[in-house]
Amino acid sequence: METTIRERGEDELLEEFLVSPDLKTFLTRLSQLAAQDLSGEAGAVSCSVTLGRRGRRATLGSSDPIADAMDEIQYASGQGPCQESVSTKKTVYIPDLRTTTRYPRYRKAVSGSPLRAVFSTPIPLPTESDADAALNSYSSLPDGFSDELRAQAEHLAGLASRTLRLALRVARESERSADLEAALESRTTISLAAGVIMAQSNCTSAEAMQVLKKASMNRNQKLRDVAAAILARYGEKDRETFFG
Repeated sequence: METTIRERGEDELLEEFLVSPDLKTFLTRLSQLAAQDLSGEAGAVSCSVTLGRRGRRATLGSSDPIADAMDEIQYASGQGPCQESVSTKKTVYIPDLRTTTRYPRYRKAVSGSPLRAVFSTPIPLPTESDADAALNSYSSLPDGFSDELRAQAEHLAGLASRTLRLALRVARESERSADLEAALESRTTISLAAGVIMAQSNCTSAEAMQVLKKASMNRNQKLRDVAAAILARYGEKDRETFFG
């Protein structure tokens, strides 16, 4: 029998992160473990993690497709418990989606779903992380989350906080590395293209860059794309026609 997150603790969650190739894989595993922990008294529970970054929110991990779909409907309708939990950084409990008067657009959109109760609790993140997150739990039973289960979900979100913060930091560094690699690749492409122009036209580096910039403006293309096209056509005899 698998151990629960409570039994695993923060160290085991860190292990889950370390063996995950990316943030999405880690949050999927976190959702699966949370669903395993909360299922039983509340019936079969589905879980997901909503992550907000750069003004956008999305589900980056879910225990199953139905939790993912329930979240996506919230984003499409612009309202719902996980949206509110992420925005306010407070827990939100909807005992029964079929009888609540809150979130009318969302309630109407999920009226055919077998899921009844929803509990969303924020995953605490410091301001400097530039992100917000919530653990969302769905039960097929009306009023499926007792006080004890809600407290348990909050505890799980707290356990996940430090590991998620580390995961976000690693993701940011990976993005920065990718951006730097792309910038270096672009710079190399432009430099090589300038070298081709210098060799063919017997001009200076500054003059070659002016030729590239003029072609970029005339063609309404990025400088890197113009440079890449020159390198792709390197060796053709009628070079002048490209800059016409």
